[in-house]
Amino acid sequence: MKKIILALCVALFGMNLQAQDLKHEVGLFYGTGSASDILSFVTNALSAAAGDQSSFWGPIGVEYYYHISPMVGLGAVASYAGCNAEDGKTHKNDLTESFFTVMPSVKVNWMRKKYFGMYSALSAGLMFCSISCNDNAKANDPSAKDETLSTFMFQATALGAEFGSNRIRGFVEAGVGEKGLLCLGLRYKF
Repeated sequence: MKKIILALCVALFGMNLQAQDLKHEVGLFYGTGSASDILSFVTNALSAAAGDQSSFWGPIGVEYYYHISPMVGLGAVASYAGCNAEDGKTHKNDLTESFFTVMPSVKVNWMRKKYFGMYSALSAGLMFCSISCNDNAKANDPSAKDETLSTFMFQATALGAEFGSNRIRGFVEAGVGEKGLLCLGLRYKF
């Protein structure tokens, strides 16, 4: 009986030590002022959808980091953003754009406290853009066509701040690129 109690104590102690060593983190985010937003604005201004009303959403995404040290995390960021351009006369969608982005990423924590942290991050990868025009847009502009494009994309987060418990934290980031000029999210560490 003493051996069983001792084994349980050792197991619980080992689980407690492992719980303190949080190497993985997964996050969900929403950004504004992203590169895809700017790209969508430019393409709509130059296409048959010029003058239409556009609705843009995103980027909405996920991120994962594995911390190789308390300061440095390596991982990836994936996001989705989109835009619909509605014809002002017919009130039908002329153009639909979808932006999918995947970027390897590095995160540097330069301040780590129990309930607060500050960091910077750099991501670079590929963006895949799908552009679909409806029949009215194609009839109005002979050069309008459905396309799929890919291009280099990045995110440079100059300043990120996270706050909350040791495992669950909210975060806000200021940077430039596909996550946006301002990005908000929630992160879980395990």
